[in-house]
Amino acid sequence: MQELTGRSIIGFGRSESNSGSLRGFNPTTGEELDPIFYSATVAEVDRAAQLADQAFATYSRKPGREKAAFLRKIAEHIESIGQPLVDRATSETGLPAGRIQAETGRTCAQLRMFADLIEEGSWVDARIDKAQPDRKPLPKPDTRSMLRPIGPIVVFCASNFPLAFSVAGGDTASAFASGNPSL
Repeated sequence: MQELTGRSIIGFGRSESNSGSLRGFNPTTGEELDPIFYSATVAEVDRAAQLADQAFATYSRKPGREKAAFLRKIAEHIESIGQPLVDRATSETGLPAGRIQAETGRTCAQLRMFADLIEEGSWVDARIDKAQPDRKPLPKPDTRSMLRPIGPIVVFCASNFPLAFSVAGGDTASAFASGNPSL
């Protein structure tokens, strides 16, 4: 597992903010946890939003199989962390290891479920309503519709479910699956 630095990841770099610090603690023991976490600055949040908007221009147009591969790779990376992820999540939440392991499995299953769905393709709800030029009293035009991504999505995470309804869970997975980068 990559070492925690307490700094936000923005694009391919780390935040350099030294303001708004806080420290997590183990709710079971009261012990403070390392590292110290720093709030991103307004400029850094703006930069993250700009990068997400730039990513949207490319990512939203990727075919379903590429987005599906991306979601499956996220699941693989989560699973590859293994015990260090369980240990950290347990110390941050006070939840038992079994709950964290189950939630990790659920998160990876959600990512793979969305991957299967976008490969299959029916989620776009494509419709073609053909023209009827001879219809009376007025001709009917050709009408076509489908669901499309709308742009970058901000996901506010739930601390009581650190994985399945949080950083990589259903909200983030569905945003990625539908072609929307997530902040």
